[in-house]
Amino acid sequence: KDFDIPFVDIDRVVTKKMNLSSKEIFDRFGEPFYRALETTAVKALIEDPEQKVISLGSGLPMQEQNEKYIKALGTVVYLKGSIDTFRKRLEGNNNPLLEGENQDEKMKKLLKQRDPIYHKFADIEVVTGDKPFEALIKEIEEKLP
Repeated sequence: KDFDIPFVDIDRVVTKKMNLSSKEIFDRFGEPFYRALETTAVKALIEDPEQKVISLGSGLPMQEQNEKYIKALGTVVYLKGSIDTFRKRLEGNNNPLLEGENQDEKMKKLLKQRDPIYHKFADIEVVTGDKPFEALIKEIEEKLP
């Protein structure tokens, strides 16, 4: 079946609204401000009746107040990756939470903190690894309620 559903990336919504990169927002205003912008963006999406695929910022589920908003969005899919997967995806990326030395250690620490929370939110979990995009979509489709 063909999903012709719009895609929204919360991080892009935030950076577009501020006309700054994530790093610039973190540097100028701090992480709590960035997280508040994410929450505002999610709340706005709840009001929008059009069905969408939404990519949540990786820190958004970590904010306790967002639980009710994330659940209100619909089916939550946790795309679970490994440190190797993240390393490949984040190569050349300017992620403010991974600045400096020991990026692998920082990733491991973040994953250890976040995995149980992501697991709690997820209606569906899919391990990403090196699976082709089409295989991931098929696996998600098969698990959809």
